[in-house]
Order: sequence, then C-alpha cells, then structure tokens
Amino acid sequence: MYFLNVKLLLILALAGAAIGQVQSNNSSPELPPLYTFDDYDTCFVNTTSAMASTYCMVLAQVQPDNSSNIWQAIEEHKMGKFHYRHDLLFFGVCVEKCLRFIDSKDDDYPTKKTNETLDMEIIKHLEFIHKRPLDIEMRLKYSSMMQRCLNEEFQRKYNLKLKTFIEYCEKGPEDNHLEKDEGVRLLHKVIKGLLLLILFSSFYDYYLLTHQTEENQNGDFYKNNHVDFVSRILTSFSVARNYYRLNQPYRGKIGKDFAYLDGYRAICTIFVIQAHTFYLQFLHIQNPEYFENIMGSKAGLALLNTSTVIEIYAVMSGLLFTVKFKESQIVTPQTSWTKCLRIFLLIVAARFLRFIPSVAINLLVNGAALSSFADGPFWRHISEPCRTFSRENWWQNIFMINNFTPQHSVSNHTWYLAADFQLFTIYTFVLIFISKSPHYKKHVLVGLSFLSVLIPTAISYYFELESTYIVKPENYRYGFISNTKEFEKLYIPFYTNLGGYLFGIWCGELYIKFLSREEIRRKVQGVLKYELSILLIIPIGWLIIRCGTITVYFEPSIWTALLSGSYRNLWIVFVCGIPVLTMTCKAGMMAYDFCCLPIFRIIARLSFQMYMWHVCVLQIANGYQRQPHYMTHKYMVGQGMITTTLSIIVAFFVCILVEFPVSQIFDAFIADLKENSEEMQKTKKIK
Repeated sequence: MYFLNVKLLLILALAGAAIGQVQSNNSSPELPPLYTFDDYDTCFVNTTSAMASTYCMVLAQVQPDNSSNIWQAIEEHKMGKFHYRHDLLFFGVCVEKCLRFIDSKDDDYPTKKTNETLDMEIIKHLEFIHKRPLDIEMRLKYSSMMQRCLNEEFQRKYNLKLKTFIEYCEKGPEDNHLEKDEGVRLLHKVIKGLLLLILFSSFYDYYLLTHQTEENQNGDFYKNNHVDFVSRILTSFSVARNYYRLNQPYRGKIGKDFAYLDGYRAICTIFVIQAHTFYLQFLHIQNPEYFENIMGSKAGLALLNTSTVIEIYAVMSGLLFTVKFKESQIVTPQTSWTKCLRIFLLIVAARFLRFIPSVAINLLVNGAALSSFADGPFWRHISEPCRTFSRENWWQNIFMINNFTPQHSVSNHTWYLAADFQLFTIYTFVLIFISKSPHYKKHVLVGLSFLSVLIPTAISYYFELESTYIVKPENYRYGFISNTKEFEKLYIPFYTNLGGYLFGIWCGELYIKFLSREEIRRKVQGVLKYELSILLIIPIGWLIIRCGTITVYFEPSIWTALLSGSYRNLWIVFVCGIPVLTMTCKAGMMAYDFCCLPIFRIIARLSFQMYMWHVCVLQIANGYQRQPHYMTHKYMVGQGMITTTLSIIVAFFVCILVEFPVSQIFDAFIADLKENSEEMQKTKKIK
C-alpha cells in the first residue's frame, strides 16, 4: 500500500505538471501529420501483385517553397526550441497499394533529378541501421516509385513536394522469419545453460536440505550461506536460496544504519522510470502538440528538467563504498604500493565482473530477441537500432565506454552504467591513495571538489552549450541521439559527473568520524531544526530546477556556463546531501520511517535490473501499435504504471536467475581468498 501511494504521488506530480499546458494557435495553416500509416495487417492479406505482402516505412522531407503558406508555417513552427519538425515525415506504405496507384496513372511523371534535399545525417544513420537484404533491394528498385506514389497525394493535399528515403521494408508474417544467425544461436545456448545450472543447483540445494543433521534443522537453511566453498558455489543458482537473499533483512551494522537508502533508491528508480515514459514523444503519435504544450508550460518544463535526480545514485555509491572501504582497513599508511596496486585491480575487477553478466544478457536480448517480441509498422524503427548496435558495437557496452559514443550505443540510458564504472575506478584509486598517504587527503578532496565545478563550466563555455540538458522532441525521433551537444559533452561524460561520488565520500568521512557515534546521533534526534531540515529540499530543489528552466532560453555566456558547472553540484549538496546526512542520524521523523519500510528493501535490490530493462519494456508496450496513437494524460500515467510493474517483474526474474547467482559466486571466491590469505599470514607468524 505504501508503495502504491508513492507511485500515485509520482503519477499525480506528472499529470499535474502536464495540466498547465499552453493551447495551440488554431489560426495557422494545418501542418502535415508527422506519421501517416497504411493499414499494416490488411496489407498482408488479399494481395495479388508481384510485390505482394510488402510494407515499407518511408522517411520523407518536405521540399522548400517560400510561396507556400504551409511551408512558411512549417518553417516558423520548427523554430520553437521544443517543437517537432513537420518537414520530416514518416509514411507507412503498403507496396501493393502504391503499385495499383502507379498503374492507374500515365507514365508522364518527371524522372530527371532536381535540387531535392534530404537530411544526410539521418539518412546515413538509417542506412547503417537498416541493412537487411530486403531493405537494400527495395531502395535500389523502388525508391522512385515510392517517391512518385507519396508525392502525388501530398502535392494534391498540401501543394508541396517530398523527397523520400525507404527506411526498411517487411514481408508478410509467413515470409518474414529471421534466420537463426550466430546471435540467436548464442542466446539459445545461454538460456539452455542457465536453465541447466538453475535446475542442478536447486535440486542439489534441496538434497542438502533433506540431508541435514537434526541439530541444524531450524528452518533457516536457505537463509544462511553454506560454510564450505564447494557447496556455496554449487548452490549459487538455487532459486529458493536466491529468493531468500532478495527478502532477507540486513544483519551488519552498516546495513542497518543505511537501511533508509533503500527508500531513496526505490523511489528514485520509480521516478526515473516514470520520467522515461517521455520516451513516447519519439514514437508514432497522432497529436505531437501534446508534448509541445507540456514543454511550453513552466511546470512541464520543470518536470523535464529533473534529470539531476539520478545524482542520488552516485552519492549513495560514494557513501557506502567509502564506509565499507574504511571499515575494512585493507589499506593503511604501512601498506606497500605493490599491495595497493593489487587491491586496486581486485576491487575494480570485482566491480566489472559483477556488471558484465547483466550487461551481456541485456545485449543478447536486444540483439537476438527484441525484434521478435512484437510487430507493427513502426516496430523496426524502434527495435532495429538496438539489434544493430548490440551486434556491431557490443564491445562498447562490455568495456563500459558507451557513454563516449551515444549515437551508436545500445539503450542510451545505459550511459550511466559506463560513467558509474569509470567514476568507481577513479575514486577507488583516490581512496587507496588517501588511505596510504592521509596527509594528502584534504588537498586531494578539495582539488577534486574544485574540478567538479570547473570542468563542466569550462566545457559549457568553450562549446557554447545551454545551461542544462533538457530533452527535446527531435533528439531521438530518428533512432539516434541528434542535435544535443549538451547530452554528449555535458551530461554523460564521467569527468563532468565528479561531484556525486565525491560528495558521497565526504558524507562517508563525516559518518565515520562523527555521525556513527551514538552521542552525536542523540544530539540530532528529536531536535526540531534538524528534524525539519529535510523539508528544505522541496523549496531548494524547486529553486534549482526553476533556475535551469529559465536560463535554458538564455544565449550561452559565462553566466550560463557557471550555472552549468554549479547546477548539478548544488543539487547534490542540498537536495541529496541534507536528507542523506540527516537520516544517517535516524532523524527525519516520518520520512525516515517511510524510507525504511521493508517493501523498499526488495525494490532497491531489484532497482539495478529495473533500470536495465525498463526501456525494453516501454518499447514492447508501445511499439506494436498499428496507427499513431493519441496521447493523453491518462495514457501517459497508464504507461508509467505498466512500465513500472512489468519492470519489477522482469527485474525479479533476472535478479533471481542471473544477478544474485553471479554475486554469490564472487562473494564465495573473495571469502575463500581472504581465508587463504589469513592462513598464510598465520603460518608465516608461526615460522
């Protein structure tokens, strides 16, 4: 119930922000629709021509004509910062219908080349993505026919010409079976291997359960790890054991002290998924003015300017990593540099190897299975970039560098995984260095704090960027990130995101030195000014967001660059820092108790997989539609609820079957390494 209430509050916030939309000006000429589709299913039945059962998606660019009122309206409309381009249109064309139309016309259509233009950046991308044999064949043989077919009707209605490009074509379902290539076969082998491991591990775990000694039969068999290394490895894929791992409460002091972070992680993950439903603005919609009006309102634009919410993950990661690292005392001033290097490589490798199985499964599904999960006129436009990039650029995701190549990345939201790993690597080195040389700690942390502001400020000023990154309707409409230097240069690089992890380290240092002590906590708990300080995040957060939404219309200058450098850092310190530090002392009244609810513990453990898979879920839930869909507040809210619910279900199975088993294997190996190391040290002391 609490979880449903949180979700409801988020949904109401979304709907409430959208209600303040600005009404469109109805006096201007009617603009051509962005998407016009022939009936997809009818196209594949009752066909008689040589090109039977073929459906093509065609990109068309309206050609300039300054004498046309409609063209002038198109030009004026696209000048809006948050408007769609109505000179770039998508047509779903049934080829047989087009052939019948051409056959009914005289052969007097002009074929000589004119000064027609197409956006070549988009065309090159579409050619790279859609290169199945039928796509190439149709472009070579039927491009002029498609252009004539679409131009006849478009000229009659708007008195404007089109230049067209065939994006992709599909045969009927009976002829459209994909060959089982290496990617598909690899996915099948991985699934079969996983099922065998799960079955063997689950049955072996059950066998151990039935052969317990009487004194060990206390009902906690699945809740406790096996003592011996071999049994722990062999039961790592046990479904029952991993289910209990998902549910079990925290046992250690650190886990109990920071249990409230589960609430932060769960709520922020749900908020991110809700916010990503704005991905629908890049799909085939009937009323693009819906999103334009939202972005034209102050509340709607402020809602879209909440991308900084994701910074809480970096703060939490930096905080927990610092506390665990310091508590372990694996590096001291007496530790040799050689051992420091080994520790650095071990920590980074462990982090990398924990990520890889989940990333690899996501790549395999995107590359080999996603395209078969649905069909429809626009489905390949949605799913094919993931399929192509998963097959050709998989190594960028595997080696965690895809935040440097956003135009060719699988699932662009996974930039955060790459940036997070890069930041983790940097700050692992920083923590080792300041633990080995504590007299440099203050200099290093202050220097990094200065760089966290200076770097984004300098980049924003040099490249003349907008003060903040706010997604626009055209940014991903063609299947790749375009026209957004802010996203590529300011939002996703690791070196512009130094502040979150760094502030987490500061929080960790404060916790270890002061906030973990009971006498300090007692001074904070129950004191009204500390208890109510958490409420300050609401006005402060709103003020920061409003500054970003106001200055996004300003021309780039030194002042907008300074805001770029301080924007996320202000959010990190005040909106993330105040509640995190306050709740470390178990202050915050109802907010603290709410964040510690057991349901959030489960959702927090699912949050990584929810983040990984929610875009796939959103694509499947909307990509099958045969006609452009009409957007409403209710539709947006419904899609947010559906995507969140299905993402939790998918995350549950991926966690139980993949993430937790892999983590258990690594934990077993690390525990075994520690045990062997301790035994070796004892042996040396005896000698």
